[in-house]
Amino acid sequence: MVNSFPYGNDKDDIASDIGSRIDKLGRIPVKRSIIIAISLAGFFALYDVSNFQYISPVLKSDWHLTDAQIAYAISTRILGQVIGAFCMAIYADWMGRKPALIITLIILAIGSILVAISTNIFQVSVFRLLTGIGIGAEVVIAAAYIGEMSPRSMRGRYTSVIFLIGAIGFASSGPVSFMLLQQGNIMGIDSWRIVMAIPTVVALLLLRLRYSMFESPRWLLSKGRIKETNKVLVKLGLAPIHQDQEIIEDSTTIAPKKTNMLLHSFNNRRVLSRASLFVSLWFLILASGGAANLLVVEYVNQGYTTTQSVAVTTIGGVGYVIGACLSIMIADKFERKYQFVIASLIMGFAFILRGLLIHDYVGLAAASFIGFAANSWVIACLFTYTAENFPTRIRSIASGAVEGIGSGLSSVGPIIFVLLNPFGFLNMMIGLASFLFAAAAAVILLGNRSVGISLEELNR
Repeated sequence: MVNSFPYGNDKDDIASDIGSRIDKLGRIPVKRSIIIAISLAGFFALYDVSNFQYISPVLKSDWHLTDAQIAYAISTRILGQVIGAFCMAIYADWMGRKPALIITLIILAIGSILVAISTNIFQVSVFRLLTGIGIGAEVVIAAAYIGEMSPRSMRGRYTSVIFLIGAIGFASSGPVSFMLLQQGNIMGIDSWRIVMAIPTVVALLLLRLRYSMFESPRWLLSKGRIKETNKVLVKLGLAPIHQDQEIIEDSTTIAPKKTNMLLHSFNNRRVLSRASLFVSLWFLILASGGAANLLVVEYVNQGYTTTQSVAVTTIGGVGYVIGACLSIMIADKFERKYQFVIASLIMGFAFILRGLLIHDYVGLAAASFIGFAANSWVIACLFTYTAENFPTRIRSIASGAVEGIGSGLSSVGPIIFVLLNPFGFLNMMIGLASFLFAAAAAVILLGNRSVGISLEELNR
């Protein structure tokens, strides 16, 4: 028989004890099928980010579009991420991680199929806004959930699994898209539509698994739902809290109004300072990455064929998988802030290498490989680093807010790409690299240590 917690009704003490028990586990107490179902959030996010750059040359030719119109379609997806990360993260902290992850999956399925049946670039842009909402919410909430369920010695590793599966989605997007696009149409359907509809099929297959997942016990406890917390703890093989124990909740944890909840959450100097830092980091990283979505089109403008341009990005996709694997192996081996700095610097120099080697196809492919590997590493690191820097009660809201605001600001990335284009390809790449160097400097100066520290200690 398991022993119940010896505390009174001090929620912080109980939360610390639950955290310490989870931290002592040798592995995450969740079935592999559930981890896969949650981790495929990364697949959706990165498959959707990458597949549009492959079909954009086709849309540009078939619909007679300008580069600016393509850029706007990319930006609407980023804007959708802002809305999803912000609004659905509020819902996840208000109603739970599990229902939020189910809803975002449904949004993704609907958005993807609507993009696939679009008849003009305006419709594509609008429906990619919906897809972006699902993507923005998926990754933020999944990172929060995995972090809360993982032992502290493996928190970075398990969160990086989300990104590894995402990297597989990114890498597979290139060859899958290329193969399908070469067909022109399949059974009378434009092949690019099939490329865009694939996430719908995957999402529908995952719904059953998500319905069977456990709610986060840390989140349940933060809401004072003791009986439900105990049920989950027992299923996880952990000791329950006293059945007769009650926790007095303040007005922010019992059926709070979303706006008041959000305002209260950020009424704290430490939360505000961390939020400001992470908004800056997400903006700097995603702005450069968003601008890079136009590189396939730009390579064509530089004289390469569409096949060559897609091949360069496909090679980069392989680097993305390798970078994700690297992030899993070293996620908890040395300090997270230094991992972020190293990866950002490498990614920045890879941009500059692209500019220097634009007319050297082999060199350009190598620079793309390095850049994508570093990008995968830095994003995986940032997802873990963001979620673990905010307390459980507001983890999804805070993570969603900072990523949402950062993503919203970064929607100017493709537009910056277009504006810098007249100054030459090399200068454009140097401009994008400066964003990454600024991110590295910010973390060196302001980032805190997190590896090997419990979530409760980090946010006490």
